[in-house]
This record gives sequence, C-alpha cells and structure tokens, in this order.
Amino acid sequence: MQFQKILPLLFLFLSVSLSANNKIMCDELAIADLPNEISIIKNVVVQNRTDLPDFCQIIGVIEPSINFEARFPLSGWNGNYFQAGCGGFCGLVLPERETHSNSINHALRQGYAAITTDSGHAGDHIGDARWAKDNSLAEQVYAGDILPITHAAGHKLIKAIYGMKPSYSYFSGCSNGGRLGAKAAQDYPNLFDGIIAGCPVLRLSINGGVFGAWIVQANSDKNGNIILDEKFKSKIPLLESNAIKQCDLLDGKVDGIIKLPNKCKIDLSLIAECSANSKDDCLTSNEKMVVQKFYQGPQNSNGDQLFAGMPPGSERYWGYWYLGTNTIRKPGILLADGYLKYLGMQQDPINYSALNFNFDTDVEKLISQGLLFNAVNPDLTNFQKGGGKILMWHGSADPLVLPNQSIAYYEALEGKMGSSNLQEFFRLYMVPGMGHCWEIPSNLPDQMDLLMALSLWVEEGIPPQQIAVSTDQNIEGRPSNGLLNPYPQQATYQ
Repeated sequence: MQFQKILPLLFLFLSVSLSANNKIMCDELAIADLPNEISIIKNVVVQNRTDLPDFCQIIGVIEPSINFEARFPLSGWNGNYFQAGCGGFCGLVLPERETHSNSINHALRQGYAAITTDSGHAGDHIGDARWAKDNSLAEQVYAGDILPITHAAGHKLIKAIYGMKPSYSYFSGCSNGGRLGAKAAQDYPNLFDGIIAGCPVLRLSINGGVFGAWIVQANSDKNGNIILDEKFKSKIPLLESNAIKQCDLLDGKVDGIIKLPNKCKIDLSLIAECSANSKDDCLTSNEKMVVQKFYQGPQNSNGDQLFAGMPPGSERYWGYWYLGTNTIRKPGILLADGYLKYLGMQQDPINYSALNFNFDTDVEKLISQGLLFNAVNPDLTNFQKGGGKILMWHGSADPLVLPNQSIAYYEALEGKMGSSNLQEFFRLYMVPGMGHCWEIPSNLPDQMDLLMALSLWVEEGIPPQQIAVSTDQNIEGRPSNGLLNPYPQQATYQ
C-alpha cells in the first residue's frame, strides 16, 4: 500500500524525463504493436496550445464501432487514466467540451491520460436515437459494454505510449454519463478506482419514457401543436419569482435560495390569470394548465404518481430543454421521442411518438429495456471491497433528469449498505439552484473540482467532507461561493 502511494510521484518523475520518448512513441503509434480491435486514424503531437499542455492526440476506432479521441500528456503525466462518459444518446466525440461534464480537457490539464468516445455509434445530436433501430448490439454497448471495452483499449494505448500501466483509473460522466458511472460501480466494480456520476439518469426507462412523454403531452394541444413555445420564455422570471416566494423559507432561512424543492408544492393561483393576449405579469388558463402539469409530473388515469415532476426553481432552464416551436424541437423533446421510438421497447414501434404513450397501459412495455439501461442496483459490495470511491452529484433544479432519483438511490444504498458503511466509499452532493450538467449557468455557485476531491480520497485516503463551489458570474445579491455538504446535509453559502 505504501508503494502504491508513491507511484504517482514516480510516474511524474519518469514522465518528465521521458517526454521526448513519449513524443516519438506518439509519432510511431500507427505502426506500433496494438491489438487488432484498435484502429488508429490519426496520431499527432499537439504543441503550443495556450489552453492545454502539449499532448499526443490519438483518434481512432475500437471494435465493434466505438469512435474515440485520446489525449495523453507528453510530460507531467500523473500516472493515471481518465475515461469520460457521454450525454443523451451520445453519437458524437466531443474532446473540446470545456465544462467538467463528459469532457477530458480538465483532466488533461491535471496530468491525466484521458479518452472520450461516441459510445459506439454515430448521431447528429444528443437526442438522435435512430442508430438504435433494430440494433440490439449497439444498445448493449450504449447500455454499459462501452465501459470495459473503452477501459481495456485506453490501458493498451497508455502501455504503448508510456511503456507501463496506469496507477489509478477514473471515470467521470454527467446525465447518461452519470448513469454509466453508476453502472460501472454496479456491474463492473473492478474497472475504476474512482467514479464521478453527475445528474445520473439512473431510471432511464422512466425518466426518458414516462416523464418525457408526460412533458410532451402536457405541452401539446389536441392537434399536437406546442403550447408553451419560445415566446413563453419572457414569463419564466414570473414563475421563478413565484417559486422562490413559496419555497425559500422551507429550509428555515430567507435568502432567495431553494434548498428543499421536494418539500414545496407550487400554488399557481397566486399568479394572476390573463386573457389570450397575455402579458408577462400573468398566465393564461392554458399556460397555467401546462405549468401545473410540469410541476405535478406523470400520473395515470387513477391519479397514481408514476414519477416526479419538475422541481421548483428549475424554471430558468425550461426554455433551453423544452420551449421550442412546432418545427424546432428542443433537446428534452427530442430525447423523449427518441427513447420511446428506438430504445424504450423491445420491438421498435413504427410511426410512434411520445404523443402516443398511454400512461395506463404502456408503462409496463418499458420494463424489459429498463432492465438493460437502468442503474439502480443498491448492492455495491464488490465495488467497496475493491477499494472504489464514488462521488455522485445532482443539480436540485434539474428539469431534465429529475434529482429525486439520485436521492432515492442514496436512500436505497443506505438501506442496503448501512449509513456509516456507505460513507466509507460513497458521497452524494445536491447543488441548489443548479440545472442539468452545466448546460445553462445557475444564478448560484455551481463550479467545483470534483476530480481533485475524488483523487485525494482514492490516493491519499482523504474523504471529501465538503466540496467548495464558486461562480464565474457576479450577480448582485447572490453568493459568490459556498460549500456543498454530503447529503442529507444542505449546502452553505458565504
């Protein structure tokens, strides 16, 4: 164990002294003795970028059809491997993403040999699921096989460049990438020493199939035309203000921050009702009906609650995910339609859309595929025995992947593993006011370095009690930094 602790220092020394050799190995990688399952398309040394250290850029394909890009530092390698997840239905290789969500540049800057993939298929956007039509193999890779396949290839590339195995392996993803992080701990417990699972869509079959269909139907008239469209964005501040007024005090402090959205039931009667020619300070009866359904969440005809609704405080994010037009559909709508048409059922239905979903009879049709995609197994015994650590986090105001499922999973883990035992290897952090995976800035601090916190826990045995959060926006009357505390504790702000 003591030797393992000094390995990163040894790797750092060796990588500095062998940087010239690493450059040579990068240049010659295409003719190196690599396994047949790895095909190299491009391998070049990238230098003198002002935003990144010099690195070996490797672009290629891993069997069966996984497109990837790896970026390995030429010097200053910390001896570790980093694998990123991908969001939505994947289908794109996005090495230049500059958030910490499903990205690799932030890890490269910290010295990691990092890799990102398209999860085994091509798509035009994250809501494009056409690749899954009658393609069970691609679905299997997307569901979880992407994890060990990419891990094995990444380790072999590291051996080819650096001549040695990595000391520690890390995975980080958000949304679907967060689901994959949870899958890794549940189904592949020996792959990664540390996992970051952000805004994980743990119940993909219900979040994607049931909740997604509910939102589409709630916001469509009898002809299938959208009700709340782009023009409705001007009323979002009205809804947000109403939510803060009703939910702020639930944590015992009036500070403009909703920390306990699950305890708040929004009353829309406090907002004035206006005529068809609506203004920004009122809602029409049709608008109120849709907004109420958004908050309420999916129910069947008996009034049974099938899943949660959008959390109060999420209103500022609705426009990005849902409020498009009849011809320009936003990501949340595309994801809902795509899941039901191509992924949600064993037999892909023809000419099907989220508008066709029946909340009385169709929920059970999602069970079989849910067993493939969902990541809700609360038994992480093998992951814990292997010494693995996992940081899960979720924006409390996420309107796309509802945060209740992360809380429910934590409680299931606690029941299975025991509270004190769980704290030895698992932490959940709820981020007030934050939406989904940094796609839209919050008006509260939401910038945090989870990878640094995780590496200290894995390599130094220092558990993260609090995670510092900050903001790159200067909003008058809003905190600029704070601390995330492990669930069920609440965040605190300075």
